[in-house]
Amino acid sequence: MIIASWNIRGFNKAVKQVEVVKYLSENKVDILGLLETRVKKNKANRILRNKFRNFDSYCNYQSHDNGRIWLLWNPSTTDITILEEHDQVIHCSVKHLATGREFHLSLVYGSNNATVKHRLWHSLRQAADAATPWAAMGDFNVIRYLHEKVSHISPVLSELVYFNECLLHCGLDEINGSGCEYTWYNKQDAQTRVYTKLDRVLVNDKRKELFVNTSAQFMDPGVSNHSPVLLRFHGDIRPPRRFKFLNCWVDHPDFHKTIAEAWACDVAGNSIFRLMGKLKAVKKKLKLLHSTSFSNITERVKVKQAELAHCYQALQADPHSPALVQKEQAASADFWKLKKIEMSIQSQRAKIQDVKHNDTSTRFFFQKIKERHHQQLIGAIHDAQGHFHQGITKVGGAFVEFYQGLLGSTKVVAPIDPDIFTKGARVDPTDCAKLTSPITRS
Repeated sequence: MIIASWNIRGFNKAVKQVEVVKYLSENKVDILGLLETRVKKNKANRILRNKFRNFDSYCNYQSHDNGRIWLLWNPSTTDITILEEHDQVIHCSVKHLATGREFHLSLVYGSNNATVKHRLWHSLRQAADAATPWAAMGDFNVIRYLHEKVSHISPVLSELVYFNECLLHCGLDEINGSGCEYTWYNKQDAQTRVYTKLDRVLVNDKRKELFVNTSAQFMDPGVSNHSPVLLRFHGDIRPPRRFKFLNCWVDHPDFHKTIAEAWACDVAGNSIFRLMGKLKAVKKKLKLLHSTSFSNITERVKVKQAELAHCYQALQADPHSPALVQKEQAASADFWKLKKIEMSIQSQRAKIQDVKHNDTSTRFFFQKIKERHHQQLIGAIHDAQGHFHQGITKVGGAFVEFYQGLLGSTKVVAPIDPDIFTKGARVDPTDCAKLTSPITRS
């Protein structure tokens, strides 16, 4: 499924209508949000009937005379229910007919008036639902960070603060994007030229259920001064989890013993094979140590906290009981030990070193962790020939093809049985020659 939004900056001109229809056809768009159409209601029906006869539509003329937002969708692929409309946003429920998946979608065209824009932040806060997958996309008419604007005029910092506070409250963060870094420019001369990132795609914490393998592409503006954005769903293939060393492992009493035992394993082969074999053994042992002593750390903290609270309540009835005091002291020590481990893991995953938040289980930490994980996904790329590849499988194949061409290998290396690297196995010299033979460069 593909969802798009485009601030077309006026849709009365025939050339813009033709370009939008072409854009829909070339990208196989299922849902399109057209923003800032500036089309009066009496002309809208004629344009929709002539140019988008295969699409159903909804426009927010009840909230604004100029039809600031047009919502178009293909009824053969999607079913849409309008939930609420305002002058700056349309909230709807989307059902993908092929998969049966449902989520909420908000199409946004934010006002350039800071006071009026507060109504948009209020509407997004009201629409926030942590239990439902939710995407908000369009022209928010505000930047999130200072580097998102290139101009001789400084941005208004208060608008950045209000925007980021709203996103934090709603649990929304950015989809990993490609294409144009700045999505709007003012088309003026070099001295007064302004570039900013105003258009974006945001999803909530339920991305793991629906948005785990999606990407946003910001395309060239074309007939507008805003970049159209495509939100692509690439399927259910999830990228493999990477092994990450956690600093809290070092404080475990069995850490050094675990490393020593893993490193002492016997691996046959040349030096590089022995090194790789030992590193794999260490990784296996550390993963086992993590599963036995550090897994489900948040739940273990909650259990220990409940146990400590029970001790406090019991001490209220019998404050001088030696057994209860000893139990309370042991529970307190265990709680703070687990809390320190949880703090270390969350801080490392979020890559936040100077933590000034007292509550380590705040949404701030989890938002940062999820945002970094999703930013690592490469959902779509262009290869050296300009061909577009989307989805993890095709993107991975494009990378392999690129580096094969870069290295220029002309030899076909026969696959090696991985069992030859197991403990006590002997390596055939011919197999080693296959792996250690130099790469022929073109």
